[in-house]
Amino acid sequence: MRTPFTRSLLAAGLSLALPVSAALAQAPATGQAPAASPEIRGTLRTDAGEALAGATVTVVHLPTGTRRTTTTDATGQFSMNALLAGGPYLVQLAQPGYRPRLLTNVFLLPDKPSQYEVALSVATVAAGTRRADRTQLDAVAPVDVVDMRQVLPVVPQSDVTDLLNYLVPSFNSTRQTLTYGTDHVDVSSLRGLAPDQTLVLLNGKRVHTTGLINLIGNRGVGSVGTDLNALSANALDRVEVLRDGAAAQYGSDAIAGVMNFQLKADNQGGNVLLKTGLTSRGDGLATLLSVNKGLKLGEKGFLNLTADADYRGYTSRGYARDGATQPVYSFIQAREDSFLRANNRTYADYEQRNGEARMLNLRGMFNAGRQLNERTRLYAFGGYAHRRGQSASTWVLPSVNPREVVNRPGYQLGYQPLGNSRIHDAHATLGAVRQLGAWSLDVSHTFGLNRMYFDVTNSVNPTMGATSPTDIYAGGFGFTQNVSNATLSRLFSNLLAGTNVAVGGEYRTDAYAILPGEPAAYTDYGQSAPGTTPGSQGFLGYSPQLSVEARRQNAAAFLDVEADVTKKWTVGTSLRVENYSDFGSAFIYKVSTRLALLEQLALRAGFNTGFRAPALQQSRYRQLIPFPSAAGTFFVGILENAGPAARAAGIADLKAETSRNLNLGLALTPTARLAFTADAYQIDIDDRIVVSNLFGRGAGLGAAFDQALTSVNMVGAQFYTNSLNTRTRGLDLVATYRTEPGRHNLGLTAAANLNQTRQRGAVAVPASYRPDLPLTQRQQQYLDPRQLSLLTTGSPAAKVLLSVEYQTGKVGAQLRNTYFGEVAYYDNNFEGWDFGSYYLVFRPKVVTDLMLTYKPTAGLQLTGGASNLLNVLPDNLRQAAANGRPPQGFATTAEFEAYFRRTYNRTPSFPYNRDIAPYQSVQMGTAGAFFYLKAAYTLGL
Repeated sequence: MRTPFTRSLLAAGLSLALPVSAALAQAPATGQAPAASPEIRGTLRTDAGEALAGATVTVVHLPTGTRRTTTTDATGQFSMNALLAGGPYLVQLAQPGYRPRLLTNVFLLPDKPSQYEVALSVATVAAGTRRADRTQLDAVAPVDVVDMRQVLPVVPQSDVTDLLNYLVPSFNSTRQTLTYGTDHVDVSSLRGLAPDQTLVLLNGKRVHTTGLINLIGNRGVGSVGTDLNALSANALDRVEVLRDGAAAQYGSDAIAGVMNFQLKADNQGGNVLLKTGLTSRGDGLATLLSVNKGLKLGEKGFLNLTADADYRGYTSRGYARDGATQPVYSFIQAREDSFLRANNRTYADYEQRNGEARMLNLRGMFNAGRQLNERTRLYAFGGYAHRRGQSASTWVLPSVNPREVVNRPGYQLGYQPLGNSRIHDAHATLGAVRQLGAWSLDVSHTFGLNRMYFDVTNSVNPTMGATSPTDIYAGGFGFTQNVSNATLSRLFSNLLAGTNVAVGGEYRTDAYAILPGEPAAYTDYGQSAPGTTPGSQGFLGYSPQLSVEARRQNAAAFLDVEADVTKKWTVGTSLRVENYSDFGSAFIYKVSTRLALLEQLALRAGFNTGFRAPALQQSRYRQLIPFPSAAGTFFVGILENAGPAARAAGIADLKAETSRNLNLGLALTPTARLAFTADAYQIDIDDRIVVSNLFGRGAGLGAAFDQALTSVNMVGAQFYTNSLNTRTRGLDLVATYRTEPGRHNLGLTAAANLNQTRQRGAVAVPASYRPDLPLTQRQQQYLDPRQLSLLTTGSPAAKVLLSVEYQTGKVGAQLRNTYFGEVAYYDNNFEGWDFGSYYLVFRPKVVTDLMLTYKPTAGLQLTGGASNLLNVLPDNLRQAAANGRPPQGFATTAEFEAYFRRTYNRTPSFPYNRDIAPYQSVQMGTAGAFFYLKAAYTLGL
C-alpha cells in the first residue's frame, strides 16, 4: 500500500516524465451514445495519474460570453451538457497548488460529446526547499516564478538576461560596451549585489561560472558571474528566483539569492520559434530560430531537445560633436585639424563604434528521464553553447599614437582594433533517484566547462613594423567544475503536520587557467621607436609568464529540516559545513518560518548566515597593461593576491566573504484573482572582495614592494583584497490581478524593488600599508573611490514594473513600463590625476514596451511590437557630469575645465571618453527603440 509520502515522491518524479503539454490528449470519445445536446466530458488527473477531486472547470462560450462552472468528482471526472453547438469555447481547469490549464479554440459537435483527458502539474518550486510538494504559495521564502512557455513567444527579448531584466524587479543586467571580454558575456545580479553573490542552478544542480573576470565597465567590476545566455530560453519551462540567502542549503555564493532554471520535460509536442527585429537607427539586426521537441523514451521516459541559433548585429550610439571646443582624440584641436586636412579626412571617417557587440550564438540542450521501475528513476540533462562575438576598441591614430601606426596599406591613417571572442560553454548532469523504503536517495554528478578565446583583428604589433600580422590570437581563459552530490530525504507525514528531513554531502573540484596567446600578441620585437606599445593594439595578449593553472577542492555536508508544525505554521532550518583546500572551513545556518494567520494572509520571516569563497579567478588572476614613455614601455596591471608584490604591500591571502541575511514578509490573497506580497530584507556582508587602488613604485610602500614591481617591469599594480563591509537594505513588492476567464481577459501586474547599499565601518587597510600617513588618508588611497561607488550606488536604487495585458478571442495586447532608478558612480581615473574624477549621476528613466499578438489558427501565434518604444537612452556622460559633481576641489565644471586648459594647454578629457563613447550601459543599455516580429508554432496540435 502506498503511503502519502510515496505518492508525493512518485508525483514529483513522474512530473519530469509526464509534462503538462504532452499529457493533454484531445480525442473525442468513442463507443458512447450520442448526446441530445453538445456536451463536454473529461477526467482531470495529476502528472502521476492520480485523480484530482474538487477541481474547478470553467467553460466560456466566447461569442456570447456565457459562462458555466462545475467541479470534478472523487474520481476526477466532470461533465457539462446543454451547451450551444459550435464555438469557440474557452475551457479553464484549475486546482489550488497546481498549474492551471487553458484550452482554447474548442468547438462542440451537436450529436456527440467531446471528451478530454487532462493532467495538471503540481505548482512546486525547487529553489529554497527540498520538499517535493512545496508550492510558490506556501513557500517559507519569497520566490518569483517566470513561466517561460507563456512569456518567450510574446516579449521583445529572447536572451535570458535581457528577458529577466524586464520581468524580475530585483534582477539587473545590461550589455556592456568598450569593456573587452565583458562585451561578450552579459553581467547580471540580484538585489544590487555582485554577480558572484548569486547562485545559479539548472534543474536544481549548481551551474559553473565563466573563466572571464569582469574588470572594465560599470557592473560587477572585479567579480565572476555565470553566463546565463549560454542557456536556451526556449528550453526552459520556468525560472525560479529565490529572493533570500541560501548558502546553508546550497553552499558558497547564495548570498543575494538563488536562480533555478527548470528545463522542459515534455515527451511529445514542441514548438518552433522565429524572431527578427531592428533598432530605430537601422542597426542591431536580431534574428532567432529555435526548435523544441519532446520525445518518448520508452513507455515511462522522456527526451526533450532544443536547438537554436541567434544573431545580433552591433549597435553604435554617439552624438554630434563640436570639434572646436571638444576635440575627439588628441585633445589638441590644431593637431587634429592639420591631420584631417592633410589626408582629406573628416571626423566621420573615425567614428568610434560604441554600443552592443555583434554576436552569434549556437545552442543545444537536452533533458531526459526514465522510470526504470517503481523504485528507481534515472535522469540526465545538459547542453552546449558556442558564441562568436565582435566588439570594438578605441581608434589608433597618427595624430595621437604616431608610434603605434605602421606603414602598411590600410593602417597608415589609423585603425580601429576589433576584439573577437570564441566562447565554448558546456554542462552535463547524470543522476538517479532511488526509493529506499520511506527514504529517497538522489545521487548525481555535474560537469561544467567554460572556455573563452580572444582574437584581435584589424590590429598590429607596431614593434614588428609592416610585417606584423593583423589577426592576432591574444589568449584566453578556462574554468572547469565537477560536482558530485548525494541527498537522502524523507517526508514524515505523521510527525507534527508533516516534516521533511534531508541530509547529504557534496564534493566539488574547480580548475582555472589563463591561456597564453601567440608571441605577436605580447612581444616587443624592437623594430620601432622607443616607447612604442608592444603587442596587439586594442588588447595586449597574455604571455606564458602570465599563464595560470590552478585547482582546488571542497567538501560539504548539510542537514535540512522543514516541518509543518500545524497546517498553518511551517518552520525550516538548515545547517551546513564546508571545507576548502585553499582557504579553510565555514559553518553556516538558516532558520525560516511561515505562519498563515488567515486563509488569505500569511507572514514569513527568516535569518541566515552565508559565505562566498574567493573565486580562483580572483585569487590567481594577473594581467599587464602597457604604459609607453620616452624611456621605454613600462606596465601597470593586476598581480595575483598570493604573489611577492602583494605580500610586500602587506596584503593578506583572500578569505571568504561572510553574510547575515534577515527577511520579513507577508503574502495576501484577498481573492483567487488578486495577490499581493511584500518582503523587506537586510543583508550585511563582511570582508567583501574588491580590487585595490593602483599602488605605484616609489609611492612609499617600501623597497621590497618596489623591487617586486621592478622585477616584472611594472610601475604600478592592483590586487584583490578583503577590504570592505557593506549593508544592503531593500523592499520587494509584487501585486497581480487577473479577471475571470471569458471573452475579455485582463491582467494587471505591479512589482518593485527598492534597494540601498551603504559602506559599513571603515575600509580595512593592512597595518603595514603606509603607516606614515593619517588613517583617513591611508583608507582613501587604499581603495579606489570608483570601485566603492560601483558597489554602493552603481545599481538602480529602484526598479518598478507596471504591466497591463488584455486578451479577447484571437488577439491580445500588452503594455509594459519599466522604471529604472538613479545610478551614480565615480568616473575612471586611469592616469591617476591628483584631483580625482567626476562623480557621475544618471537620472531615472522609464522604458515602454508594446506587444500585440494574433492567433490565426490553432498552434500559431504571431507577435509584433517594440521594446523601448519611446527610444529612451541613459544620460550621456556630459549630462551625468552635469547632474553630479566636478573633480575634487572645484565648485563647477566650468571652473575645472578652465583650470585644466590653463594648466595643461589642452582640452580636458573628462569624463573619460566623453566624445568617442558618450553613452555607458547603465539602467536599460544604449540600443534605444527596437521593433520586432515573432512567430511561434506549437507542434502536435
